[in-house]
Amino acid sequence: MEESYRISTSAMATAATILDDIDDKFCQCCLCFKQYKDPRHLPCLHRYCSGCLDEEIQRTHGDLKCPLCQQDADVPEEGAEGLKKDFFMNEIIEFLDIKKSFQDEETHECGDCSKMVKARSYCFKCSEFLCDGCHEYHMTKKSLKEHRPYLLTLKDVKTKNLTLQKLSSLKQAPMCKIHQDDVSRLCCKTCENMPICTACTYGGHKSHEIEDAISLATVKKENLRNQLAILTKSTDKIKQEVKKTLQLQKDIVATADTKVAELDHDAGEELNKIGKDIEVVSEERSNVAKQIRDKWEGEHEQRQQAFEDKIERLRKEHEEMEHQFESDMDRNIEKSNETYSKKESKLLSKQENVEKQLQEGKALIRKEKENKLGKTEGAIVNGKSTVERMQNLIETGSNILVSENNWTAIQNADRVCAASGSLIHELGGGFSELDEVLEYPQVRLLLGRAEKMKISHTTVKDVAIDDIKRKEWYINGVAAAPNGTVVITGGVSEQKQAHISVIKLDGKISKQKLIGSNDPDPCCYCAFFRNDEFAIATHCNANIGLYNADNNTYHSTDLRKIISKEVRVWGITADGSNDQIIAGCEDDPVLYVLNGELQLTRTINLPQIVQSPADIVVNNGTIFICWESSTSAYAINMEGELLYQLPTPDSTNCTLPFSMCTSNSGSVYVLLVESYDTSSVQECVITQYNPDDGSLLTTTPLRAVKGWMATADIDGAEKLLLPSQSGGMLRVYGLEED
Repeated sequence: MEESYRISTSAMATAATILDDIDDKFCQCCLCFKQYKDPRHLPCLHRYCSGCLDEEIQRTHGDLKCPLCQQDADVPEEGAEGLKKDFFMNEIIEFLDIKKSFQDEETHECGDCSKMVKARSYCFKCSEFLCDGCHEYHMTKKSLKEHRPYLLTLKDVKTKNLTLQKLSSLKQAPMCKIHQDDVSRLCCKTCENMPICTACTYGGHKSHEIEDAISLATVKKENLRNQLAILTKSTDKIKQEVKKTLQLQKDIVATADTKVAELDHDAGEELNKIGKDIEVVSEERSNVAKQIRDKWEGEHEQRQQAFEDKIERLRKEHEEMEHQFESDMDRNIEKSNETYSKKESKLLSKQENVEKQLQEGKALIRKEKENKLGKTEGAIVNGKSTVERMQNLIETGSNILVSENNWTAIQNADRVCAASGSLIHELGGGFSELDEVLEYPQVRLLLGRAEKMKISHTTVKDVAIDDIKRKEWYINGVAAAPNGTVVITGGVSEQKQAHISVIKLDGKISKQKLIGSNDPDPCCYCAFFRNDEFAIATHCNANIGLYNADNNTYHSTDLRKIISKEVRVWGITADGSNDQIIAGCEDDPVLYVLNGELQLTRTINLPQIVQSPADIVVNNGTIFICWESSTSAYAINMEGELLYQLPTPDSTNCTLPFSMCTSNSGSVYVLLVESYDTSSVQECVITQYNPDDGSLLTTTPLRAVKGWMATADIDGAEKLLLPSQSGGMLRVYGLEED
């Protein structure tokens, strides 16, 4: 995305510009592409023909935007006629018309003697062409001495060094509209800077605010000069910002490439290890089968030798034993094959999972890369547009400063100052929205290798969620996305509603959605699903829904209508990779599986030992369940078969499983409490289990308020989140390898 950046000024002209150097297109209206007719200024200082603007006002039904910069423009009641005249462009066009008459040797009536002649000079004071004789009369007659500074001759035009500044000096001050023989040397500020003469101050403008035109123009020019100095400085700053942003785009691409390379490297190492593990398992299976075969063949030979002398008498017995030996051998080999097939299948599943995570991680990085490039591209376009607007203001202001026509400054300086002041204020924020554009969400491979983790006994961060705490709302669930987005859910008792809140770790709520509930004590649970979506379940009305944390939208379905049964949801978990949302209900030994379209796809009957799930999580096809009526948690497969019971640690009074979650490594964490009935601080234990066999890895005692758990990547490391049911507190615990 490399591109050179500059602003073209070929179509601009300053007061010091040689008039013969002005491009014809400079005097062309960009709407009709003809020479300006009665040019008028919009507030952005772009100019158009008065007639073209009236057509544009009619076309847009009064909702006028500048065709060049798209800036809104208020339309006066009288239409384009009410907009400011462009004195600067009118002077240029008048000169070009006079120049053309000189060059084409057009015949004009002399303003003094009325002869039809080829004009050689023009008097701006008389506003008439002059013949040679009358021109000489102007130059010699004392009574016409004051006309001489306002004479333009063919010789002046031919020298090709006449500037806009010089042309401005040829123009005399406007004549009074009331006393048409008097020059307007005063300005009535009460009447919007109307040019007036001295006699007017004794008539209709008596008691009005009057100022000398030259003095007023001097003040306004000085104000304009100061404002343009500030604007010029701001223009240089914006150019530097654009340059930095172009470099930032390169850094974004480089960072994304580095992230993908790192992810490729990590996945490659893990896939190589899995491949080697598969080879080891395959070799072990062959070796064990061979050992079994060798063992049974050896025993067969020994028995055959022992009964060789009794073969005739014991043939029948020998045949039966032979058959039994072969049957036992086949059965043991088959059992061995089943064991190792399961191991091999599990490794292949892990391999598929790593490859899938690799693709999802790359897709997430690509999406972030496109979003960030889009932000910077927008900033660059805005920066370029802003610089063009600045240069337009600077050029227009500069023309006013050097113009000898004081009325140009009186009529236009305030508008340029106002426009530049507004633009400078608009630029105060710079490119601050790009400060965090290089930050990428954490993308990790969930390798499913349970490592012993040490949980900090004290919190590494206590977050007071201001809005939840102040309103005394409840928290019944917490979940986190891989990109660090944290969602909490719970009840709003006084409103019979449930809340879904996206929180930041400074205690602020960035997004929030309230959903209806007919429960006087509503509960709401959540689980991360995929991308920016979270699965949501409300207790009483049994609604299962999906909440998008990016655009703060929510839609749901009533589980009771789907299954034609009155139920209350007690737990929810989700597996976005397999398009599964799993819900458990109070006093119902069935789990309900829905897809991302919130359609029921299947049901799972729970083992008899598990009758009512209080909290559930799913991890690589294994479902872990807390049951309040039991002192244990259980693991089942997707067919509802009991795999194992999670052991409770010895030497603790905390034996009641309240909530559970999984980590990036695949470990299962269970919160054990002494009592379900208290909402105050009590002795608790957090246990960590290996998901492969349910073995207890670590035990961490702590004092806390019971609540639901989740893990999240915070500041580049995985943390354990434990919000309290009431009080609006979120406690963050550290996780480190033991």
